[in-house]
Amino acid sequence: MSAEGDREQQLLAAAEDLIREGRTLNLSLGEVADRVGVSRSLLYVYFDGVPAIIDALFLRHLNRLAGRILPELETRDTTYRECASAAYAAYLDYLIESGPILQLILRERHQDSPLGPESQRQFRGLLRRIAEETRRALSLTPREAFVLLELTAGIPEALARLVRKREIDHDTAHATCRRLVSASVDGFADAPPD
Repeated sequence: MSAEGDREQQLLAAAEDLIREGRTLNLSLGEVADRVGVSRSLLYVYFDGVPAIIDALFLRHLNRLAGRILPELETRDTTYRECASAAYAAYLDYLIESGPILQLILRERHQDSPLGPESQRQFRGLLRRIAEETRRALSLTPREAFVLLELTAGIPEALARLVRKREIDHDTAHATCRRLVSASVDGFADAPPD
């Protein structure tokens, strides 16, 4: 990576740290510049403002997450239940390692969305792909598949928070995640049609 690419990564890492520490997207270019030890004007060489930084962070994390969970869902020699359990375990590991950056960005997306068109397109595409796999495997309507995903996403999100706070260990989090996700999938798979 070039020195210019290194600087951009430093700026993104500083912004990510500030977001994690404050648990909010409310940060300023001055805070990011101070964290890296550069002038605010240098930031404009790389980003045209805080929304561009947040958008770049979102894409970085979305691609990292997709790289972990999509291979788990595409495993064809296992049941959907096993694929879903592995995908949620990958999501849990991602959250333990990376923290709630994506969640924080998505939480504020309906207000003054910092996400650019490419980020929005990739996010919607990933959600559609996972929901379609879920819909097809469990014979659900598209809305039911999205509801199932939304409900079950809270499982690794809550468990990752507990691991990061050191309230439970990694193995307990994984065992709990596997048990709850499997029960959720089984509940939807066994549910009688309306």
